[in-house]
Amino acid sequence: MNELGNALRNLYDMFPVKALASMLMVIAMDSRAIIFYSFAWLVILDCFTRWLAISYKYAVETGVERPSLYKAFVGIPAARRAGLIRSDVMREQGVTKLLLYNICAIAAGACDLILFELHSPMWFMTVVVGYLAVSELLSIIENLSEAGVDSMGRLIMKIKGRL
Repeated sequence: MNELGNALRNLYDMFPVKALASMLMVIAMDSRAIIFYSFAWLVILDCFTRWLAISYKYAVETGVERPSLYKAFVGIPAARRAGLIRSDVMREQGVTKLLLYNICAIAAGACDLILFELHSPMWFMTVVVGYLAVSELLSIIENLSEAGVDSMGRLIMKIKGRL
């Protein structure tokens, strides 16, 4: 367990530099890697905005009237201490989402391969990946709306109206 703790601490050391370096590496990678990492970032953003929404709700429950997004952000540690944000739950949900997305992408790729062999237009991957990306984006926007960003409600309606 001590080795795991050391590994996690090393991961957090110089995180901004590591994140920037990984983004630059993604730019140089194959399109499939870019899609995978883009989905990973969407899942991370979804998790973060979920934390904002939980923190906002906690701030309201503790008597803060209409907390700003900044107050929701700085209130995340208090919401964690209150047991409302648990990283083990969030991590499990994120990994589950990435597994689900990969399974769907692999299945869509297999269908496109079948269509390719049949000399037909390939469209499954575009539809599946596009749908998953829009679903994740919608979740992020809904979380921001729950975090007190009023203008996100209108955006949600626009996106849902186009689906």
